[in-house]
Amino acid sequence: MLLLITGSRDGTSDAICRKLENKVFRINYDLFNEYFFEFTPDKWQISNPLGHTISSESISTCLWWKAFNFDLVDQDNFVVEEVKYIFRELYAWCRLRKLTKGNPYNFHNSLGKINLLDIASKYFVVPETLISFQCAGVKDLKKSPIVAKSLSSALTNNKASLLTTEVDTSRLDPKFPWYLQEKVESDFDITVVVCGEKFFAYEKTRKNLKGLDWRGEQNFDPNIREWSKFDLTHEECDALKGFCKDIKVDWGRVDFMKRDGELVFLEYNANGQWMFLDYHEEDGILTSVLDYLLPKRFLNDAITLSKKDKRRTNRIFT
Repeated sequence: MLLLITGSRDGTSDAICRKLENKVFRINYDLFNEYFFEFTPDKWQISNPLGHTISSESISTCLWWKAFNFDLVDQDNFVVEEVKYIFRELYAWCRLRKLTKGNPYNFHNSLGKINLLDIASKYFVVPETLISFQCAGVKDLKKSPIVAKSLSSALTNNKASLLTTEVDTSRLDPKFPWYLQEKVESDFDITVVVCGEKFFAYEKTRKNLKGLDWRGEQNFDPNIREWSKFDLTHEECDALKGFCKDIKVDWGRVDFMKRDGELVFLEYNANGQWMFLDYHEEDGILTSVLDYLLPKRFLNDAITLSKKDKRRTNRIFT
């Protein structure tokens, strides 16, 4: 059985649960106090309000999927930190037994973006990049124009986010920690989903973008397809394989632009979203994800869902 550690309002988790039904147990971080959970040094067991149960005996795989992206509403900070510790402990138990798939929630804490750029430079063109305190090194940037980006993707106290924004380096505030990069001119954004040994590549035109970052203008309507399939060359596939091997991953999403016929590496997202690329399951990403998460023997006897819609309660507590 797959243990899916996630949150209650996640469409990707909904899709996985619809397909796997009783072969997956979904524990939602933001609904922690609705589960029955016992964890000792010898064993653990979790049950949900519908009576579905998973244990240290029945688990076959574990996927952490954006659980800490959700907030614990109306909880004291002490409770929040205690619950986070418990979730990390459960995931660590799975990792110690080599039951995890995908990447840990804190993957980028060990490598970070600059180090990933250095590794990627063995295989792809990478943009000139600088991390700076007190604007040190800004005058040495050779390429122009320059964009500012976020390392952490965290929100400000006012719930604002920093998306890719062109900046005048002469006007940067030295009190601010800057992550600066050469602006890459391209007609298309390219993203590649890494799932096991498979790559799913897509492109999106930048023609109608009002800003620089497609994430700020993404249309989440499943009936509007914004990304088209993109064919990677054999050389590009080999480069991707080499990069993934070097950083020891078989999961995630890699973002590029294409300039003068070459892929320009932008960043690697260890747990990048992918449902928006193939909402209607036309390209087989979800099927490949299920194959990746569970061995064939578990998938083959999974119960096929009826065409009737299930109550949201059943999707949340799977």
